[in-house]
Amino acid sequence: MKKVILPIMLFAVFCLLFAGFALAERPGSNRRVFFIHHSTGEIYWEGGLKSKLLNAGYAARAPWWDENTDPGDFYDLFSDANSWDIIGDSDIILFKSCYPASEIGSKAELNQYKDWYRQLYNIYRAHPNRLFVPMSTPPLPKVLTNAADAKRAKKFDKWLKKGYISNYTGNNLIAFRLYKQLRNRKGYLKKKYVSDPYDGHPNYRSGKRVGNKVVKLLTRYFESSDAFVDEGLLTY
Repeated sequence: MKKVILPIMLFAVFCLLFAGFALAERPGSNRRVFFIHHSTGEIYWEGGLKSKLLNAGYAARAPWWDENTDPGDFYDLFSDANSWDIIGDSDIILFKSCYPASEIGSKAELNQYKDWYRQLYNIYRAHPNRLFVPMSTPPLPKVLTNAADAKRAKKFDKWLKKGYISNYTGNNLIAFRLYKQLRNRKGYLKKKYVSDPYDGHPNYRSGKRVGNKVVKLLTRYFESSDAFVDEGLLTY
């Protein structure tokens, strides 16, 4: 009997040690995520983003943001002390605009978007111990947009990942190409993510895709030589 019990006990100990090691090695261990969003973001959050972050070990919060989250609103939002009272001690800040922001009607409006986001460089520099993750705009169903607007939204998505990041000198900024993850080749919201052709809100299935890709992006960042971890907090 003892010969049977001993291998079982050893196996149980091994399983406990492995589970503890796996938990400690989760990329989000001791890191806190705050997601600034509105209605579309709520669908991503409940559809899979929240669960994917939690499963990766992150502590995650995403209270409904009552104030505006249009591209031109973020500088004032991050300049407001009340916003930081809500964000609290979060290490990682994800933020995005709702789907109407993909209605970029002209080149001048696209350039205005870029100017608004460049203003945020000063915010990032003022908070070097936090990682900022701006998301591009959510793609729209075909009937709610047109080829020209979709093309400009696609350009903004590409710029956010390349030109925007490369012109910032700090290392507490990465971008998430939300638009790329959910669009088809023509720049419209993929049919499998459409909840209603006449509603810009996607279905909850989109949240699983967003969650998987956000966690992968954060994991790549923290595994890179540009990020440092000190007692579970971000330092740069």
